[in-house]
Amino acid sequence: MSATTTQSMKLTTGVEAVGDVKLGYDARGEGEPLLLVAGFGMPRAMWSDELCDTLVARGLRVVRMDNRDTGASTRLDALGVPDIRRMFIGSLLGRALSSPYRLEDMAADAVGLMARLGHDRFHVVGASMGGMIAQTMALDHARHLVSMTSIMSTPGGRRYAFSRPAALRGIMQRAPSDPAAQVEHFVRVFRVIAGDGMPYDEARGRRLAEEVVASRPSPAGSARQFAAILESSGRRRRRLPSIHTPTLVLHGSHDPLLPVRGSKAMAKLIPGAKVLIIDGMGHMVPRVRYDLVADTIARHAAQAAQAAHASEAPATSPR
Repeated sequence: MSATTTQSMKLTTGVEAVGDVKLGYDARGEGEPLLLVAGFGMPRAMWSDELCDTLVARGLRVVRMDNRDTGASTRLDALGVPDIRRMFIGSLLGRALSSPYRLEDMAADAVGLMARLGHDRFHVVGASMGGMIAQTMALDHARHLVSMTSIMSTPGGRRYAFSRPAALRGIMQRAPSDPAAQVEHFVRVFRVIAGDGMPYDEARGRRLAEEVVASRPSPAGSARQFAAILESSGRRRRRLPSIHTPTLVLHGSHDPLLPVRGSKAMAKLIPGAKVLIIDGMGHMVPRVRYDLVADTIARHAAQAAQAAHASEAPATSPR
């Protein structure tokens, strides 16, 4: 274990070996452990410090992680670069696909990291690809989850793959090599995927773009992640009815990347799932919705924890 603690922020940052990969993370707060899983190609900074602190204020211990191939985590360049265009066409035609690694591997990474941090049971919140990973954790590692929240994600399947072509082109366009030009590239991407349901937060978008560029984004790593998304799609959707982890589904009404109908379908597929469509939100959580999102997640986590504790309590014998 390698970790450092910044006392002024009460933030622990480190890198943990989990199987064949090393995973970067940071953690803050006390209380019920909650893992945040980032989306496609994004480092853990996708979850802003302000949103994390808002969740901490609700009594949660918040852990952010870098998925494999992002941030401070292992880059799996030895696995090669998949032909995404060919895989995308194959997915639209319903063909069986193979990928350098699978979402199941990324789900196992997340569970392994939390175990290394001493959390055998925890809550998970995933956004976009992170939501797909969270769903996979609920399918394959249910005993470790107290609750699961999927934000602006999809259940899988061609019908729910993408919303507006411009948003898909934005996330798939290769970033320039010059760091300053990279920042401007990501600023444009974030502006597009934020949607048109509310004013775009330019300052937040630029700060996130700078953090993404500082994390050394990897086009090859993003291709491997996208391949994992495509490979898992139909298989995951077919399995969702077997999830029994308390599930919350959040989605923005103006998401231009992944259609809101996907999250509505997900909530119907997962038994007992709750769904909240957030008015005006696109494919980013805007600062003006931090309190709403944090309150909703914290309430869901508390209810799930209470139910779990009640089910684990020993029965009282009648006198």
